[in-house]
Amino acid sequence: MKTHHNHCKNLSMKNKNLLGLFAIVTAISALVMISCKKELSADKNAVPAGKSQIQVMLTDDPSQFFDSIFIDIQRVEIKVEDSAGVERWDTLNIRTGVYNILNFRNGLDTLLGTGFIPNGRVEKVRITLGSNNYVMYKGVTTPLVIPAGHNIITISVEDDVDHLDDKHKRLWLDFDGLGSIEFHNGKLELKLHLSHFSHHNSGELEGKIKPSAALPVVIKAIAGTDTLTAIPEHEGEFKIRGIKTSTVNLIITASNGYKDSVINNIQIRNGDHTDIGTIVLHR
Repeated sequence: MKTHHNHCKNLSMKNKNLLGLFAIVTAISALVMISCKKELSADKNAVPAGKSQIQVMLTDDPSQFFDSIFIDIQRVEIKVEDSAGVERWDTLNIRTGVYNILNFRNGLDTLLGTGFIPNGRVEKVRITLGSNNYVMYKGVTTPLVIPAGHNIITISVEDDVDHLDDKHKRLWLDFDGLGSIEFHNGKLELKLHLSHFSHHNSGELEGKIKPSAALPVVIKAIAGTDTLTAIPEHEGEFKIRGIKTSTVNLIITASNGYKDSVINNIQIRNGDHTDIGTIVLHR
């Protein structure tokens, strides 16, 4: 009986310790939640009256030729038409300098710029390039020459942005790195091709290519008049973003003796991603 009493006593002590630990964890969780709410509230309140905060994200189609494409971005501006019909350009806060845009492919992106803009309709985005643009291929660096008048690129947005809430907006810029480079008069010229998309008004497609012996693989998604490209990494995984049609046709070009493959009429949903799973290629 004595042994049983001690055992019950030990269980009681353990239960008390567990209850105490649970209470501490609960209290910490509550504090974290309160802190997060305050932080979100403070962030929202930090946006000046009559303005919204906008984030501009950068992504890129992959190159089938160059190892790296470095673009010198010096300024990002947003044109807004406010509620009174007045148009104005606002300069965003960015990390000026050289970006290897091929780092942002297969669904990867980076925050390019952010800033406060007047409440209203987002009309255009303007990018100003510097002179330090170049490509790398097998360790060799080749400069990119910008022809006169091509250092400033302006695209229409038509208010196709994501409204995260009443104070925060976001859009993506899609750089066509390879399609922007031309060989002319013995030099490589940069005429930057730029487009945009939003999450709510486009879809994503992802999947995986097997076996790894079939790599490298080039994947092209034919979406209406647009052709979006992905080159899977060594694990075979890929993601294509900014698809603006309800269906796409997928063309997979394999290597190492494996057969190419075509998948037609893949359904795409705006604001969502479509996972087509693993695609197994055969010799």
